[in-house]
Amino acid sequence: AAANLGPSSRRKREKGGGQDGTSTALYVDRRKSKVWNYYTKLGDAYVECNVCKKQLSFHNSTTTMREHLVRKHSIRDTLLSQLKDDQTSESDYAAQENAVKRCRQTPPESSLYHAASCSEPRTDVILELVLEMIFRDLHPLSMVKDKGFGLLLGYLEPSFTLPSLVQLSSMLWHRYNVVKQHLERYLQTAQAIVVCVEFWVSQLSQTYLTVTASFIDGEWRRARCVMETQQVHEDQAEGDLGEKLQAVLSEFGLSSKSVFCVMHDSPQSTAANSQQLKNAYGWSSLCCAARTLHLCI
Repeated sequence: AAANLGPSSRRKREKGGGQDGTSTALYVDRRKSKVWNYYTKLGDAYVECNVCKKQLSFHNSTTTMREHLVRKHSIRDTLLSQLKDDQTSESDYAAQENAVKRCRQTPPESSLYHAASCSEPRTDVILELVLEMIFRDLHPLSMVKDKGFGLLLGYLEPSFTLPSLVQLSSMLWHRYNVVKQHLERYLQTAQAIVVCVEFWVSQLSQTYLTVTASFIDGEWRRARCVMETQQVHEDQAEGDLGEKLQAVLSEFGLSSKSVFCVMHDSPQSTAANSQQLKNAYGWSSLCCAARTLHLCI
């Protein structure tokens, strides 16, 4: 009998569903796709984003849901891949959805006293979003201990407890190392890179050096990746520029031969370093065209 079924019907039966193959196949997708950590199912045809509460139509595919996370919340596959595998059973999913519905039906005044427990998948999502907020908006770690942030998080999710600052710091370093490994592999695909050097001064009058790699990747897209930002002393800002750049390249597994040229942020930097970089590493130097035009005007 199975042989007489069409390809679509056979796939539905193989997923374990009934004749229409909808209910069980849906739960299989929810267990396999980590996108469901960001959504709540509303009936059979709609889902709701847990971040912005926007409702999307659902047709047994998570493509639209994933695109919404990337386009509206900048949550990409690298973030989704770091979440724990969701091994919750079907009954747990039903209980979680019922708890969320009860929370929506509870008035705001009483929700502080009758809050649903924070499930493990939701706890992971909240923690990931807190980390995302810290490094994306450049907030200090101490922000999570501020009273205002604690009141907001306590109202939205009373049963959620943030880890200690030491644990959050360890998680951020792990996130940094993961992203750095991805960037290192991405840079290895470039045939040649342009190293952009920019010196800038903070509001506290501290001088920093930002090194950026610009190149065309394998899919003919222009890529611009910040490799490092480090504090430098003003009197030694440009004296050992070649050694600084070589150290940054080595940290990402790149050789000096991979550099097409070095782009400087001012004519002074170009004049002071071009000859030394050419003699020591064979790198040509150019000055930023926009900066040069600005000085001319």
